[in-house]
Amino acid sequence: MDSRGLNLLPAACDVLIVGGGHAGVEAAWSASHMLGEQGTVVLLTMDPTRIGVMSCNPAIGGLAKGQVVREIDALGGVMALAADAAGIMFKVLNQSRGPAVRGPRAQCDKDIYAASVQAMIKTRANILVVKGTVDDIMLERGVCVGVRCIDGECRASSVVLTTGTFMRAIMHTGPKTTPGGRVGEGTADGISGCLQRLGLELGRLKTGTPPRLRQSTIDWDGLDSQHGDDPPVPFSEMSSSSFPSLEQVTCRITGTTAASHELIRANLDRAPMFSGQIDADAGPRYCPSIEDKVVRFADRQSHHVFLEPETLTGESIYCNGISTSLPPEVQDGVVRAMAGCEHAEILQYGYAVEYDMVRPHQIDATCMVKSIPGFFLAGQINGTSGYEEAAGQGLIAGVNAVKRSRGEDPVRLARDEAYIGVMMDDLVTRTPREPYRLFTSRAEHRMLLRSDNADARLTAIGRAWGTVSDERWAAWQSRSERLVDIADRLSTTSGEGGKNLAALARRPDIEVSEIITRLGGGDHPSEVERAITDTRYAGYVKRQQVEIKRQREADNVRIPQHLDLSSITGLRSEAAETLTRFRPATLGQASRLAGVTPADATVLAVAIRRANAVVSDGSGSGHATQD
Repeated sequence: MDSRGLNLLPAACDVLIVGGGHAGVEAAWSASHMLGEQGTVVLLTMDPTRIGVMSCNPAIGGLAKGQVVREIDALGGVMALAADAAGIMFKVLNQSRGPAVRGPRAQCDKDIYAASVQAMIKTRANILVVKGTVDDIMLERGVCVGVRCIDGECRASSVVLTTGTFMRAIMHTGPKTTPGGRVGEGTADGISGCLQRLGLELGRLKTGTPPRLRQSTIDWDGLDSQHGDDPPVPFSEMSSSSFPSLEQVTCRITGTTAASHELIRANLDRAPMFSGQIDADAGPRYCPSIEDKVVRFADRQSHHVFLEPETLTGESIYCNGISTSLPPEVQDGVVRAMAGCEHAEILQYGYAVEYDMVRPHQIDATCMVKSIPGFFLAGQINGTSGYEEAAGQGLIAGVNAVKRSRGEDPVRLARDEAYIGVMMDDLVTRTPREPYRLFTSRAEHRMLLRSDNADARLTAIGRAWGTVSDERWAAWQSRSERLVDIADRLSTTSGEGGKNLAALARRPDIEVSEIITRLGGGDHPSEVERAITDTRYAGYVKRQQVEIKRQREADNVRIPQHLDLSSITGLRSEAAETLTRFRPATLGQASRLAGVTPADATVLAVAIRRANAVVSDGSGSGHATQD
């Protein structure tokens, strides 16, 4: 370490992670667990004090996103534990609907969340946190071998780049522009040019954040309250018995007005998110700016705004629902037109940020760049939005970075195994023109991908990867035994009319508490509810297994790397162009590409069989490889 107590950039390491956001944290954590004491992970970041910072909404989870957090936890990751440690309001969304579309969410104290993440990183002696900025990616014979910084070079078997919104980032508030990816932080300009020199196709996206208000200047009386669940449900299966550890709060609800909408319309030419000042593709469609809302929904007289505390000790209130890039004086008018905010003081004005990203058709579902072995991309650099999507990619990238350093085969998650698998497949078979966000509607097998069964789906997979600890594995085995016992008793205990309890549990009008009583009263409610859900969904799941088998068969057919996709006889020109651009790894991926019809997939399948046959009989010079 140097005289300031900072780690120096080493000459070499096993895995090097660039960026300390949610993707970088999960990549470093998973890689460090797999490597153990025999390996070293370098976490290179512009500011070590900002590791794990919640730069936008201080909340974790939501619809589909909550499932991802549970999946990360089942695979041994950080996010769920940090959210449980920092949560100040927990709520399962869509409680009135079926378990497949429910999504756990936690409002967090953003300072405690970042502190929790940093504390966990410090427990890993093999994670070396280094302050610095990458200037260049080092290649030798086309293979990534490390990075070059101002302070020197660091060689690594694998490099994971997680730059978030910092590549050539510019912040906009009205006509004012400031370099940077977050307020008070800088920008990573050099890396964009480096990626272009490496032959990667870049895109440009934009996103925004709302103003923050001073809590003591808001009139809370008369505003509707939004309460959390009582009792709250933790994200992590490993959270302690003291959960929740922090005081639980309520949020308040207000809304925009017709007067504020008129003010916004009168100043649209001064809103960079809307006016065209920002040189980027579309912004986040599912988290639009208030400018977009006012124009797209012109008949609406009001839009909900949720006033959410950012910390327990500070005064900052997050205005969820009015992301904006309007000038400060216009933001003042919009805020003060809302009920309860007539005298509100804005602590930080909303702003838009535009940044570079890499078109994700250039990566594989392992997060590795197809054209550069050993070089991985994770997080918003791949065109996604949200902490959870970034963290899921980071975990996959970290695992595969270690796999490559060991010379082992890479791993992937399938669409029927995890929402993380759905996201990775979407990224490599589509080119996002707006920040990609997960929804339950994106998962065709969402009855299988519930938030309550993530451990059953993924803990054994994480154990095989080497990311699941002995403690977590033992806890999961014990919980699995209890669930099997409950299922057995449901099928053998008498219910009504000579039928067993399983038949009774399938009725939607039956409460979990009644089943618990009939089972003897000694079971945990969440485990009984999970067994009941499995029982209710059993018939649907059985039918889905047929489609899953067909999809798995197609995803197991690898496309030989030597096969010239542009010259396959019988393939339509549009399909040939699409296949050449995306270069899918499997027949399954190819069939899911826009522009590839079922007939095209059939032609491709024949070409694959012929190409493999040529290699098998030795009459061709190419080699079919498993990547």
